[in-house]
Amino acid sequence: MQLRSSRETKETSVTIQKKSLISTLNTTKKAIVASKPVQSASSASEVRSSARGATRGVTRGVTRGVTRGVTRGVTRAATRGVTRATPRAGKA
Repeated sequence: MQLRSSRETKETSVTIQKKSLISTLNTTKKAIVASKPVQSASSASEVRSSARGATRGVTRGVTRGVTRGVTRGVTRAATRGVTRATPRAGKA
């Protein structure tokens, strides 16, 4: 039977403490994960449909804004053109 040196004894106790600490941390991590509420995982199709919705919304908004802006611009330009082309009373 061989006697262990004090260094080997210390290393053994440190190794046991490390293993114990790691085990405790893993158990704590599992408990934290288990206590969190479950979130629904986003599937690829959900992500795609969400992106489609956002794209459609942006496209509609831009189209409507451009249409309104062009319509207002054309209307104002036509009104100003007619107004300026019409001779005013007293000026000939």
